[in-house]
Amino acid sequence: MAKFTGIFSESLTAVKSFKLRTFFSVIGIAFGIASLSIIVAAVEGAFKRAYEVVESFGPDSVLIFGGSQEQKGIRSRQKTLTIYDIKDLKRAFPEIKIIMPIVRVRTKVYYRGNVEETRLYGVDTNFEEAWSWYLLEGRMFTDQELKRKENLCIIGKYIKETLFKNEDPLGKSIILNRLPCRVIGVLSERGTTPTGRNLDNRVLMPYTTVMYKINHDPVYISSIRIRYYPGVDLSSVIKETERFLIMKHHARKDDFFILSPTEILNFLVALTGTLILFLGFSSTISLSIGGFVLANLFLLSVSERKKEIGIRKALGAKKKDIMLQFITEAVIITSIGAFIGFGLGVISAKLLKNIVDFPVHFSIEGFLIALVVSFIVGVVSSLNPALKAANLNPIEAIRG
Repeated sequence: MAKFTGIFSESLTAVKSFKLRTFFSVIGIAFGIASLSIIVAAVEGAFKRAYEVVESFGPDSVLIFGGSQEQKGIRSRQKTLTIYDIKDLKRAFPEIKIIMPIVRVRTKVYYRGNVEETRLYGVDTNFEEAWSWYLLEGRMFTDQELKRKENLCIIGKYIKETLFKNEDPLGKSIILNRLPCRVIGVLSERGTTPTGRNLDNRVLMPYTTVMYKINHDPVYISSIRIRYYPGVDLSSVIKETERFLIMKHHARKDDFFILSPTEILNFLVALTGTLILFLGFSSTISLSIGGFVLANLFLLSVSERKKEIGIRKALGAKKKDIMLQFITEAVIITSIGAFIGFGLGVISAKLLKNIVDFPVHFSIEGFLIALVVSFIVGVVSSLNPALKAANLNPIEAIRG
């Protein structure tokens, strides 16, 4: 132990003495570790965000859209789902706990000269339970109000803040698609989706009101929200639902699209994959350059320190002691680089998050991975210089 302490002390002295070598080596390693830290944090953040989104979406739920996935890409979906599909699905699948029609309309909402572009959703009285999304204040409309197609609405928190400022919105009237509507509730805050869409910028109305008074279409709906009883095999029931709708519509599968928690997870992983690959390539290049610089500076250091090495060997230092000192010096340098690099990674990730709202999550595991990688780079880079120093002839080294 005393011997190792002595070697560590000498290594630390050498690191302090060769300041320029240490500086360039630390910088090279720090940039590589910074990239690596962001990768690890991005992977952890992506999965954390994915599971948060799935939890918000509902792990026991699906959303069925009318039209194909390709039509969604061009922001145009055919109307293929009907209000009759709701009744037929409910009868065909006893596993369904809640099924709710959704009628979606992009529109503008007006209140006393203030205007905001928003999404209007026609829903039924099961909205809160269907989405586990509850009201912050006010109330939900009733079954009787739904049947009577009353002009009632519930607004998102963003709409409340932008249109009403500090004013209480309950009981006030807003204009949606030239239809006056009385506000009876405010939704709790949900934030944004991984793609940056503001979930709080929405207005809910009875779907009957939207269908009859805004769309003037009593048959077609935009989507269907289904929540199943606990313990249901989701993948199996989704396949059965697909077959059922294909037969019912006498159409191909692209007549509709079913969004499930699995689809969301796959999407989020794909969304982060490109950036992770780019950062992975960058960190590999940076760490390789850092290791190359470290190895060459240590080879140069061996030449400069021949006399010191020769004297130590003449005084009884063994080959493994010389090797251990050089490797320890390299590990100290790369460890310093790891600490600085991790700090740079945290700062860079915060900037990245502010620019693109990319999910990052730093943890002690991420830091330990960066530290272990820096140890490996230090050992591998210093191995050849350490062997060269250990094999020097003491007499020739002193003369040199």
